[in-house]
Amino acid sequence: MSNFNRRNFFQLSGAAAAGLAVSGYEAVASIPTNQPKNPTDPWLEIDLKNMGWNLNQIRKKVNNRPVMAVIKANAYGHGLVKVGKYLESQSVAFLAVGKFQEALSLRENEVKTPILNFGSFSNHEAEEMVRNNISQSIYTDDFKLLSAAARKQNKTAKVHIKMDTGLGRIGVPYYKALHFIEKVAVSDGIKIEGIFTPLTEDEEFDKAQLQRFLEVCESAKKKGIPLGLRHMASSAGVISSPETYLDMVRPGIAIYGQYPSTREYKARNIDLRPVMTLKTRVMYVKTLRPGDSVSYHKAFLAIEDTPVATLSIGYSDGYPNQAAGKAEVLLHGKRWPSVALVTSNHMTINISGSKDIKIGDEVVLFGKQGDNKIAAEELAAWAGTSVYKILIWMNPLLPREFL
Repeated sequence: MSNFNRRNFFQLSGAAAAGLAVSGYEAVASIPTNQPKNPTDPWLEIDLKNMGWNLNQIRKKVNNRPVMAVIKANAYGHGLVKVGKYLESQSVAFLAVGKFQEALSLRENEVKTPILNFGSFSNHEAEEMVRNNISQSIYTDDFKLLSAAARKQNKTAKVHIKMDTGLGRIGVPYYKALHFIEKVAVSDGIKIEGIFTPLTEDEEFDKAQLQRFLEVCESAKKKGIPLGLRHMASSAGVISSPETYLDMVRPGIAIYGQYPSTREYKARNIDLRPVMTLKTRVMYVKTLRPGDSVSYHKAFLAIEDTPVATLSIGYSDGYPNQAAGKAEVLLHGKRWPSVALVTSNHMTINISGSKDIKIGDEVVLFGKQGDNKIAAEELAAWAGTSVYKILIWMNPLLPREFL
């Protein structure tokens, strides 16, 4: 299995599916419920029982500290609102999103749990944030927009200060953080609800990050500034770095039953159960004659009689075309190899040795079928990518069946 980590999964390839997912577009709501489902179209099954199991495993691991469940990017492809409502029913302390529109969508669908928006915001969004009781990550003087909106509405804007302790993306630098905290603390209409930093997930450097973070928090405490909940542990921190648990943990990928790196996947220091299964059906079966080809540029050429099945799944659905010729699928409980290219709506598998495969048979692209399974990590390895991308690339328009 190829090495991957959580830090490259936002380098999306520009696929339309991924773009929609990251925007916070709610897939389930977009599927007309009164329309018949095409019998061979792909779909996702989302096992909420497994999600509940994962959440309980996380809680045990962190000694029942509060959990801020990260559901950005359409809940990592699982469906923003459905997942948000389910996690609310499981009494998570916070939900975290990557864009304001995701937070607003949750509120519009009557999710009451505290929500933190990691992303940026405009003046108009600041007013909507205060109006809808959405907490905001701050690290620049843009927090003054929230202060103005709060005063205008005679309400309080809740903020979490984002400190950069070494990851280097965004956040107020740790060596400037105390001055920033002091400015925020005296601003009208602002309540500091928390302070946080992201880990680099480098074992040695994480220790330096923790020290930097705690030193700033201690300095603020000495000045009498309450900082609320301190949080820094992502899924990797939850699994491997108990010293980073602090007041609250912030898991993402682990909630969905996946591990944040190859190392953690192999070590299995926490028992996680995958939540997502990708399925489709056989849409055509035939036997190629010697010399017959499949797909563009004759990508696969038969040298003997070769039975093949065409599946209704392609890269427009989020299935990675980089896995062509390497991936396997489950059909009748057995593994079958893919051949040729993965095109926008189709892929082809070699079913040599089969006698009873027919149109309409269920196929699992990743997940379980009978006693066999294909892990999302396997598909990620075949595609030379990370499990984060496999999940998030799932087209938001795919029907999602919540079990």
